[in-house]
Amino acid sequence: MPAARSPQLELALIDPARGVGSGGVVVTRVLKSHRSCKRALEKVHYVLRYFPELAGAKLKVGLTRAASGMAVPGGNEIWLNPHRVSHHTISHELVHLLQRTAIGVPQGERSCDVYSLARHWTLNDVVPSYVEIPARLAALDGTLPAAAARLVYETAVEALEHRHDGMRRYISWFEERLRTAVSSRPSPDAATPSAFR
Repeated sequence: MPAARSPQLELALIDPARGVGSGGVVVTRVLKSHRSCKRALEKVHYVLRYFPELAGAKLKVGLTRAASGMAVPGGNEIWLNPHRVSHHTISHELVHLLQRTAIGVPQGERSCDVYSLARHWTLNDVVPSYVEIPARLAALDGTLPAAAARLVYETAVEALEHRHDGMRRYISWFEERLRTAVSSRPSPDAATPSAFR
């Protein structure tokens, strides 16, 4: 009998036009009074579309200046830095909420990065903090052009498929696979990762 497919890998079936709502997003008083609150919440709602596991849950969103974002694994609250908020940061913090739950997301920041990078390519807008990706994939400002975001997404999905099949070193495999993919491409212009656009 074949093994059950990982919930993470079923995300391809989500229709983003429909959206996947949540039980509600509650904003802390401090974030609500911040001038970037509206922009941050727009990003939160967009990212939530790719987290069907959180549909029906109440999510509390607060403000932090200590990091780009923070969350307690298995909890229901994320804290975002409005000055550095990105789709990837929100996705990463939401994956933390799935850790220590029945979903089966493993512990650790590096696992969290790979799982968040495999959510949807449009969420891969900046370089991740914990897994290594080749510098050639990123623009000078640390953002990922669309082609690079897609490559990172496809590689992360493949890494999770390997994990589901029993590979323990799936994170190292992910990093090595990206290095190999980039080294096999023609050298891009020194100022911009044009080969990945």
